[in-house]
Amino acid sequence: MDVEKLMRVVYLSQFPNMVGGGEYSLLDLMDNLPKSIEPVLVTPSEGVFTDKAKKKNIRHVTLPMPPLKQARFSTFSAWRKAIKALKPDILHANNSRAAFYAGVAGKQLGIPVIFHCRVFHPDGLMDTLLQRLVDVMICNSEAVAQRFVEFPKPVHVIYNGLSITPFPNLANPLPSADKYVLFVGRITAEKQLEHALEVFGALATQDEGLHFVIVGGAGPEDEGYLEQVKDAYANQSWFKRVHWLGFCHDVTKWYVHASALILTSKHEGFGRVLVEAMAQATPVVAYAVGGVPEVFDDGVEGRLIAPDSTQAMVSACSDILQHQELRGCMGKAGLKRAQHFSIEKHVRDVVEVYKTVVNHA
Repeated sequence: MDVEKLMRVVYLSQFPNMVGGGEYSLLDLMDNLPKSIEPVLVTPSEGVFTDKAKKKNIRHVTLPMPPLKQARFSTFSAWRKAIKALKPDILHANNSRAAFYAGVAGKQLGIPVIFHCRVFHPDGLMDTLLQRLVDVMICNSEAVAQRFVEFPKPVHVIYNGLSITPFPNLANPLPSADKYVLFVGRITAEKQLEHALEVFGALATQDEGLHFVIVGGAGPEDEGYLEQVKDAYANQSWFKRVHWLGFCHDVTKWYVHASALILTSKHEGFGRVLVEAMAQATPVVAYAVGGVPEVFDDGVEGRLIAPDSTQAMVSACSDILQHQELRGCMGKAGLKRAQHFSIEKHVRDVVEVYKTVVNHA
């Protein structure tokens, strides 16, 4: 096939809403493809993610993706028919369940299937099934790629890409605070928000002017966890300096003025928020889990902390907060490092995979 001709890639996601960095990364990819590639997005229903895609003139189709235990023969029959009608050259799945459905349809129709994996921890039987159904893997870090060391087909490591545009002149969104540390992420037990609050509590006793900004909401399944965390610290004197912003469409202004971003995840396939912070010259302090050590170097753009070592994180953050020159050096280094994760590089690398896949189809 002549790859310079229009190539249609069908992107599949089991999530119609912006669940996490994976949806943002997929949206950025589809929005920055060369004109020679036509994207089509498939999700099981409508949501914030699909609305954003349609605003960017990306075609959207709904197809059911029930859990495998609920799937029926008619489900796969409908999938085969619907995918065939879309006439794709490639099926590009953004998560495991979507990859399974794409894999079944792809095998029946002779269409190559790519599974873009962004999750660090294994998925048991699903991983075994996908080894038979998927033709190519894209992983967003070397750490995630280790999940598929026995995968018998090509595995490509392509880091997530972002639009790297610094905005140093944005007004401080929290004028009541001279300094604040920032937490950005979906509120789940995996993100260990209680660790971040423990860190801030210790820092707050050192600096009465320091505030903590938390950007991110909890889904229905995590609301109980969020309330439990809030209840655990509500009686602390520093709790009134914690600002709960919930989900925000644009976090840029919060990165620009933050003294540091802290990330306390138990698992992290990549850590998109780290690059977002570095792109605004904000130092980052994070547990060294999953793909995080691949994003930045300890002592250069920020600090890597042993998992669950809250006291070490307090010490690292305290150092950054107290030394303006250190913050400036880390910020400049982070801005330079962020260029390594540009959306332009990401798209080029993914398109090279497409060309290889189509030429071997």
